[in-house]
Amino acid sequence: MKILALLASAASGLLVLRWAKRRWAVIAVTGSSMTPTFHEGDRILARQRPQAIAVGDVVVLENPGSGPLPVRWTVKRVVAVGGDTVPEEAAGRVAAGAVVPPRHLVVLGDNRALSADSRHHGYFPEDRVFGLALRRLG
Repeated sequence: MKILALLASAASGLLVLRWAKRRWAVIAVTGSSMTPTFHEGDRILARQRPQAIAVGDVVVLENPGSGPLPVRWTVKRVVAVGGDTVPEEAAGRVAAGAVVPPRHLVVLGDNRALSADSRHHGYFPEDRVFGLALRRLG
């Protein structure tokens, strides 16, 4: 009876762990494009595929310069979502005042001088978003 209880407990623990691994990830920050919010070497907790992405959210998304494998992630702040107008500060590859297409984002690094973002790459498709950066760990 105790063995069955232990096996059931272990099995449920594995299911919870598998669920958590699909929903949460620890991402290591490289570079200084998000300084002062995040610094080189910081580890951040990210929740995979949030229901809705809003202006001001910090997201982990696929770097537009990465090939199919391995995927390289980048961390940026959302400044406009589908249906919003592109703010002046994000002008570059996207025109200030243009309407962001549905299911796309305009993102910027907090350290504008050292960030490759929508000013350089244009709109980022929402389906390239891994998740929402929640907080710095440790």
